[in-house]
Amino acid sequence: MDDFFLLVLKIAASACIGLLIELEREWAHKEVGVRSFAIVALLGTLAWLVSPTVALAQMGVMAMLLVLVNVYALWKDQSLQVTTSLAMVATNILGMIVGRGNFLLAFAAGLLITALLVWKTELITLSGRLTRAEIRGTLLLGLITAVIYPLLPNRFVDPWNLVNPRALWLTVVIVAGISFVNYVLLRLFGTRGRRYSAILGGLVNSAATTAVLARETARTPDVADEAPTNVLLADIAMILRDGIFVMLFSLPHGLQASMSIVAVLGPMLLTAAIMVFFAVFSFKKPVQQVPQRPLLSSPLELRPLVGFGALFLLLWVTSGLANRLFGGIGFLTVVVVGALASAASSAVLVGLYLARTPGGDPSVVTAMFLATVVGLLENVAILWIFTRRAQLAGQLLLFTLPAIVVGALALFTIFHGR
Repeated sequence: MDDFFLLVLKIAASACIGLLIELEREWAHKEVGVRSFAIVALLGTLAWLVSPTVALAQMGVMAMLLVLVNVYALWKDQSLQVTTSLAMVATNILGMIVGRGNFLLAFAAGLLITALLVWKTELITLSGRLTRAEIRGTLLLGLITAVIYPLLPNRFVDPWNLVNPRALWLTVVIVAGISFVNYVLLRLFGTRGRRYSAILGGLVNSAATTAVLARETARTPDVADEAPTNVLLADIAMILRDGIFVMLFSLPHGLQASMSIVAVLGPMLLTAAIMVFFAVFSFKKPVQQVPQRPLLSSPLELRPLVGFGALFLLLWVTSGLANRLFGGIGFLTVVVVGALASAASSAVLVGLYLARTPGGDPSVVTAMFLATVVGLLENVAILWIFTRRAQLAGQLLLFTLPAIVVGALALFTIFHGR
């Protein structure tokens, strides 16, 4: 590119970035000249073109001037212009970045800075609505993703070549990330009614959601009639989530590896949805009482996260050893027993198993079916334990059995087809 044209382009880009931020400051009625930010950006670009040393020197002088301006404002009992001052320093730095020739970084950062300035009201509103538990959960997700994951060794650390710390931790990160997104959806839409809460809560943790719904039913008998339907909605979400986990973690060998699992879970999901439709339109619908907060209180917590990681590690090692010692029966047993503690961990385990041995032992399909049945029946037991009302538990079991039967028929068809 011609040197003169490149120079003109840098000057124009620097002025545009400064004017963009300046327009927002003018819109916010800040006491800054209409050309100040453009001049600051141009100053950074021109100083860098002269010499990086000159650029750093002028930035230091400008920072000192901004400090003096804010001290004077404080002395005059005027409000500090901290945000505007920081935006001006950032604009000067962006001008230097343009001077270096990195247009993409400069424009992207300029747009981001402008967006942060424009979204002041929205960000203040968001911060006011966040709870301490939600902030901790967000920090925890960043910790396990950006700090712990890169530090783990990417190699097998056991004599059986089963435990790769980074690969196993990636599984924890993915599951935690999906749970975090599900919680955000639950936070946004869960207050629209129990049925929304049941579906979104089931995507996060169907057993915990069933327990909350059951406790609410025990405290408020007026909502008892809708409890089985709401738990069945959580069951549908659980089946959907587990199917997604299997497909996601078996992706290294393509979706074909998980098609047998989908052929079993799909009909179960459809049958459960039909039962929900039947339940909603066949029974008297109670008055919908909107909950004031989501069924779950935090996107991520340290103890459940560590518990999931430890449980998954235990299931992974145990299933690997059981598969080597006892074949498919050993793997099937571990997956089904593990579903009592966490259906999600069993689904991830099945997905990873398919990724290693696509089209392998057909018992993996049976294992996933039985793990799903365990999760469904566990929710029936939870509803009975917390409400002590056999009629509600029996109604949920009546709604659940058709899905189990259809899944068993699909499993029989798969094995008969082999």
